[in-house]
Amino acid sequence: MKKFLALSIAAFTLVFAVPQVLSAADDAATIKKNMAERKPKIEALKKAGSVGENKAGYLEAMTKETAGKEVKLSDDEKKLVEDENKDRKAVYNAIAKQEGSTVDKVGELRAKQIRSKTPEGEFIQNEDGKWIKAPKPAATEKKEK
Repeated sequence: MKKFLALSIAAFTLVFAVPQVLSAADDAATIKKNMAERKPKIEALKKAGSVGENKAGYLEAMTKETAGKEVKLSDDEKKLVEDENKDRKAVYNAIAKQEGSTVDKVGELRAKQIRSKTPEGEFIQNEDGKWIKAPKPAATEKKEK
């Protein structure tokens, strides 16, 4: 069961999997649309070091303690992060119900996937709870011809 859940999460991407895992097509379409619209702004906040990806699979505003500098989000940016996290939780909940798991476990597995793909220098929270900047990705194997 755990292996199947892990494979499900690995294949899952927030933008494209939402319609398949949520029961209400209208809700799925709305969440997919909203997440896609937020993505460029969220990526800019992450690149600027204003927000990071925590170990539970959600965005988190950085603080002086976590980022090493004073970070202040505007009200619009705070709402953006809140809305993204609300939609992520809805997706995680739908997957958890489908797979017989928990929202927390799905979020943790998604966080691992996010950490493995986070661009160098963006903030991530490791499994121990420590905030770090994502390292340079390991060299990828050459594709076979």
